[in-house]
Amino acid sequence: MQKWLFKLKSFQKTKVILLLILSVFFLKGVFLATLYPLFTGQDEARHYNTIQSISYPSVPSAQKIKRRIGHKNKQIENYNFSQEIIHAGEASNLNIIRKGLYNTANFVPGYIGQNENSISASQWKPLNYYYPADTATHTLYHTLASWIEKTFSSSNILVRFYLIRIFSVFLGTLAVFLSYLIAINIGLKRDYSLILSAILAFQPKFTMYFTNINYDVLLIPLFFLFTLGGILSLKQGLNWKNFTLMLIALILGLLTKGTAIVLLIAFIFLIAFHSYQKIKRQRHLGYYLSLFFVFLITLTFLANTQYNLRGLLPFEGTPTQTFSSLQKYLDTSLSMGRFALSSRTYWGSLSWKSNWLTHNFTNLIFWIETLSVLGLVLFFWTKKIPHYLPDKKYIIFLLLMIIALQLGIRTYDWKVFISFHRLTLGTPGRYFLPNLASHLILVFVGLGMLLKKERYFKNILLTGFILMFSFCFYIIFNFILPRFYL
Repeated sequence: MQKWLFKLKSFQKTKVILLLILSVFFLKGVFLATLYPLFTGQDEARHYNTIQSISYPSVPSAQKIKRRIGHKNKQIENYNFSQEIIHAGEASNLNIIRKGLYNTANFVPGYIGQNENSISASQWKPLNYYYPADTATHTLYHTLASWIEKTFSSSNILVRFYLIRIFSVFLGTLAVFLSYLIAINIGLKRDYSLILSAILAFQPKFTMYFTNINYDVLLIPLFFLFTLGGILSLKQGLNWKNFTLMLIALILGLLTKGTAIVLLIAFIFLIAFHSYQKIKRQRHLGYYLSLFFVFLITLTFLANTQYNLRGLLPFEGTPTQTFSSLQKYLDTSLSMGRFALSSRTYWGSLSWKSNWLTHNFTNLIFWIETLSVLGLVLFFWTKKIPHYLPDKKYIIFLLLMIIALQLGIRTYDWKVFISFHRLTLGTPGRYFLPNLASHLILVFVGLGMLLKKERYFKNILLTGFILMFSFCFYIIFNFILPRFYL
């Protein structure tokens, strides 16, 4: 009886701590969402214009104005956005902010900001008079956000815009919850899973990115959901529950962003793996063979649709030219400077100010990851794994997910390089955030293998949390806040 009471108390304590982590992340995200001025997120005006273009009726042809899309000096009036976005951007001093790295908007004394009454008056229409409209690809994220836009269409742009930002924060909160489920289902104890979730919740770039209006904020939790489904299939065997979970994540991911094609490849390999396992045991042979062939047919079908798999592969003229372009791409992209930039943007180490901490933070991370790689080599080499670490099959799966995303992003980057003969797309760190949960788990499993004692493993997790927590708030109050308001 006492044993069951202890377990119940432990479970209740876990729920309280998890709820606290999720609540803090959400409130922190709402604070940051309001801290960032209008349209200052990554391609945020374009994504919001996409939402508006599907939320409101089209402008009659007689009222449309054909204009070449011009991004001269990044002035908001030169983009083919809706009338409301252009004038609200001008009124909020967006041009002043974007003109210089350290420029801030003009402020006036009092509670009401400069031009706020004009913006709140809703005197401009959320319609695209200029065409072709400057929009992103219409995705599931934009459709979901358009429901908020339509519901609050009678409110001013500040209400609608920031509510959609808060919707993005909610998606980030869901991603944090999924990271906890991933950690606990690979066999980590509740305490360690909670700490890992807290580390992820305070990762600066993860925190900042989920305050944006951008389709990646839906793609990331869908990647986490697929990873959870894959983990459950390895844990329980393939069943209708984890199969459905992965299938939902895959379909919604493909409707969100082309990067989710990586999930399709992972899905097919998982199905093939489970089918092979069943065939090897000669159980339900016909069923799993049929299932595998269905996915081969599905893959063939997708190769000839808008997700043209063959079209995603880089090719230039002849095999010789293609190989030559690969050499040029690798020489250009695989440089220390490119890796350093990708690392800084991945961890959210902003370059708005130059000081010792931001300059050396990613160097510290690099040495931690180097030690972790050594620990992972030992993890796969030895037969005796510490009881507090997960089984090898889960770590192999997480590692393959990271490799798949890396190859997917860099393959498409190479394809774009072939078209423009320069790094137009590049590999900014935000592209790799869909595997952040897997990445953090791998880092700490590697360190845990080196430390060999459970109390050291817990201490290194707590140290990681303190480090990430401190750096996150350092970035917020010493970089983001002064950048826009001081």
